Amino acid sequence: MRLTPLLVPVLIATALSTMLAACKPVAVSEADQSYATAESVAAVDASEAPLAYAEPTLNPKSASTATCLEEKGQLEADKLVQRCRAVSPATHPPCNVQNPCPMIEDEIRRSCALYDPDEQKPAECTG
Repeated sequence: MRLTPLLVPVLIATALSTMLAACKPVAVSEADQSYATAESVAAVDASEAPLAYAEPTLNPKSASTATCLEEKGQLEADKLVQRCRAVSPATHPPCNVQNPCPMIEDEIRRSCALYDPDEQKPAECTG
């Protein structure tokens, strides 16, 4: 069957409009639109929800924000990173002086815990 030259653009336009109609966003109900809006979040009073707000810490040396380098100094941070790299099987372990020391220490503990009780652990697991 041969299509006339005028019919081809009409078929293409119809096919495109059908495909685009499928891409329209789904209608959202009014109840869904009002859920967790900026106004509803701002309306929460700190006295009604005391755990919803916490004062930020201003201590740059706290464990949550300080790097291992800042916390322990270059020599000790480097030793910890070397231990971490020696035992971690991860392809991208967090063994970096720019990470917090607890993160590096957790990776060492996690990695050393992978050994069976009857296996000999590397010396870095006891250090």
